[in-house]
Amino acid sequence: MDKQQTSPSLLHHLDNLTRHRDSTLLQKSVMDSLIAFVSVDSIRLYDISSSESNFYISLSAIYKKDEPHINEFEAVVKFKPLSEHPLFIEILQNTTSITNAKVGNLYLCCIPIMVNDTPISIFELSRTTRFELTEIDVFRGILAVFRNYLSLLEDSQRDTLTNLHNRKTFDQGFSSLLEEMSDFHTKSEEAQPTELERRSRQYSQQHWLAVVDIDHFKRINDQFGHLYGDEVLILMANIMRSSFRRHDRLYRFGGEEFIVLLRNLDEETAYERLEQFRKKMEAYDFPQVGTVTISIGFTMVTPSDSPSQVIGHADEALYFAKEHGRNQVQRYESLKEQGLVAEKTVHTDIELF
Repeated sequence: MDKQQTSPSLLHHLDNLTRHRDSTLLQKSVMDSLIAFVSVDSIRLYDISSSESNFYISLSAIYKKDEPHINEFEAVVKFKPLSEHPLFIEILQNTTSITNAKVGNLYLCCIPIMVNDTPISIFELSRTTRFELTEIDVFRGILAVFRNYLSLLEDSQRDTLTNLHNRKTFDQGFSSLLEEMSDFHTKSEEAQPTELERRSRQYSQQHWLAVVDIDHFKRINDQFGHLYGDEVLILMANIMRSSFRRHDRLYRFGGEEFIVLLRNLDEETAYERLEQFRKKMEAYDFPQVGTVTISIGFTMVTPSDSPSQVIGHADEALYFAKEHGRNQVQRYESLKEQGLVAEKTVHTDIELF
């Protein structure tokens, strides 16, 4: 490819990559860039998790050249032991990439993404012919930009206590979700029926926002002290991460308040996920404190919503749960249909004890 043609196009892709503040959209942009500049049969993105020095991986997204779009795996994350992928063991042990490894009739290039010296994902590119050195340099360069930019985002977007997304990143994450919804609806109107059929399973379901509040948290701090209160918040964040999917968004909104953005789920499944999380919290034996319960209010997200509107609706459902026994999940739309709640002034700072 001519250099004069390549440079502006590469700069365009880098500009598009660094304008994202949402890690999922950022990863999509990286895969789009790799597809544009390297001829591949497929690109696989694997997430990496660790527990007690053991690594686990999960396939997060995949691109195949005979398919028109990148497929994301929206199911609850299923991490498998790293032992099932010997090639990845070598990569993580040496924290280095592997190029042109021959597996069957395919050549693989695998590059780990490290953030703060911790592996978080692996990009695997494959095709039936060897990769040229110039191609390897290109995707190493693109992934280096991605890694450095992701490190900056992680440092600025995480709550220091729980390592969940912090409140200031919520508006950006919510706006990204609305943009994605709007973009899909626009493309759906232009797409052919066969393409819609292929995409409907992934995108036709609804999105939900849940506000989560720890019951009697002030009492925990008063009785046991803030040190144990902080430990409850940290352990709760761990339970949240194990209860929801990679593509859901988890935020600490302040104090004992948390927000969950659930993507591409029908009403019944969204309720089940939130109820399972509530039950996990209730069943957990918190050190010194014992049983801790939570109340949850949730509502549907539509493309015309603003953050204050949707939080206000979930907030009303949360208040209903608090006023009617706590330790429960309530949906705003159901309560409104029954005449149990009416739209009120939006509560931007929830203080429920």
